[in-house]
Amino acid sequence: MNPDTLISPIDLRDFLHVHGWTLRPEGLADRLYVLQNPRFPRRQLVFPMDTTVLDYAAAVDRVIEKLSEMINERPRTVRSRIQTVRDDTLRFRIDAPQNGDHSLPLGFAALLVTGAQQLLKAAACTVLRPRLHHPRLALTEALQLIEKSRFGQTEPGSFILKVSCPIHALDVQGTMPFDEGSLPFVRQVTLSLMRGIAQLINAIEAGALDRLVETLKQDSAPLISVNLCEAVMQLHDEGLNNALDLSVDWSTLEPIAESDRQRRPLRIQSDYFGRIEEVRRALRPSGGHAKETFIGTVEHLAGEMGDDGQRAGEVILALLLPEGESIRARVALSAEQYKKADQAHMTEGAYVQIAGKLQPGRQPRAMTELSQFALILPETAQD
Repeated sequence: MNPDTLISPIDLRDFLHVHGWTLRPEGLADRLYVLQNPRFPRRQLVFPMDTTVLDYAAAVDRVIEKLSEMINERPRTVRSRIQTVRDDTLRFRIDAPQNGDHSLPLGFAALLVTGAQQLLKAAACTVLRPRLHHPRLALTEALQLIEKSRFGQTEPGSFILKVSCPIHALDVQGTMPFDEGSLPFVRQVTLSLMRGIAQLINAIEAGALDRLVETLKQDSAPLISVNLCEAVMQLHDEGLNNALDLSVDWSTLEPIAESDRQRRPLRIQSDYFGRIEEVRRALRPSGGHAKETFIGTVEHLAGEMGDDGQRAGEVILALLLPEGESIRARVALSAEQYKKADQAHMTEGAYVQIAGKLQPGRQPRAMTELSQFALILPETAQD
């Protein structure tokens, strides 16, 4: 019996209760949960209240098998739903019909995870401090949510990324005016995320993007931010030209309004991503981005030889962010700067220090208006 995959009796009881099963109190004296459902008048589900009972795992398996027969779902699906009864589980499904080799580019696969993290952080920052643009997605509560969330097992389908967010993971009060009253912070985050994406899709399909942008600019608590749009763009690969289906399995421990129950996944068609990029540009602060200084590593050199016999041109960097993450950026370097980049790339433990304007958008993000590009060698290389 693996404690990591063991379903607790309370979670199983709560799951059944939400789905119409009521407890028969006479079983408690024998340390048994006995439940019945008026939809199935001649059936009962019985399992021990203690995980230490020798046949506890087998009893749970029998309950799942019986339940799957009654509701016509696969046992594996039912088990997964019970295991995440306390979570809001986001599903990102990448649909690329023309991708005949049933694979994803490795770089895009890595960006999917980064994009999912950025979506959650953008929604969390919106719940805490609603605004059109968050300069840094580094609020403590947003980072804690990422730490508490879990990367789920893959599922049958076209590349499904599953992220489970325990709804009671953080005891934080958000500032968004949710009609449902006092909701757990994590539920506010997942609601904010799904409502924001739905607003984008509805505006695109209704041809009302200009109206949406104007409404957001006047809204004191906008659901859509530059950061949200940037995160969505990371979930699209131009080569695959994929669509994205986004859905949530809401935790059954916290009621969800009927209006937020999606009958089908929110679908971002492949041609919608260009329109979302338009929204991102329209919401971006008009003053542009201030120059910032970063430390990073050189990941790729793509310069060309000039007439003077020296290489110059594009370089891909991995810039280190204060919150412990990194983002990929591309920058055009002069011949002198390119020499430093080449030395950093070939020297173990070497870094570069760069100052400029990091533009928003998909990674690798463009960095412009460079005012500094310095080589930082490890002590051993300097001796």
